[in-house]
Amino acid sequence: MRIALEFAKTGPARYISHLDLQRAFSRAIRRSGLPVKLSEGFNPHYVVSFASALAVGMESAAECVEMALSQDVATDEFLLRIAKALPPGLEARRAVRLPQGAPKLMAALRYAEYTAEVDGGREAIGRAVEDMMAETQVMVDKTSKGVTKRIDIRGMIENISWRDDKLVLRLAAAQEGTLRPELVMDELCRRAGRFGWRAVRTALLADGPDGPMDLLDRCRK
Repeated sequence: MRIALEFAKTGPARYISHLDLQRAFSRAIRRSGLPVKLSEGFNPHYVVSFASALAVGMESAAECVEMALSQDVATDEFLLRIAKALPPGLEARRAVRLPQGAPKLMAALRYAEYTAEVDGGREAIGRAVEDMMAETQVMVDKTSKGVTKRIDIRGMIENISWRDDKLVLRLAAAQEGTLRPELVMDELCRRAGRFGWRAVRTALLADGPDGPMDLLDRCRK
């Protein structure tokens, strides 16, 4: 059987790398005693797969990971046992059973949603958002491994909207390509004038029959 877990990554835990996160979950699985399967081969490891890597320094309220189990465990028991075993800053929030044939979380993921608190003029930022969303092409500089490239990010922005005086960015997070929120926020700063901001990842989404929907809800159907 497969179980998917939604967890938060906050506080000092936001500074641990994806590799360290994998190690933290391996230790938590050992402590919990949960019957998570081990891979075969000379270097066996737990069969655990994360939906998406999170940038170091970014907090999240909705990270997702799936595990293959060798025997049936009720989701309530799974959640309780893994929650007790996780270190501070990693909080288990929800567990769902994935039916046979359900896609892997990583394959089903399409968007990540970020909620950003902004310290600046909402009117100017709002105009910058409207202008950006009305354009067919938004060119920005992206630096990776010391190399800067000019790329078009418009097709990777699904939506930007206001919610309770915060900006909500719905950005591509698929295997075909992922857009990090800082590229969008830096472009908004360029257009609206420099302002402070702090973003938290608040949802991972899949394609649903009526539009984007919660990743775990989609995969457990």
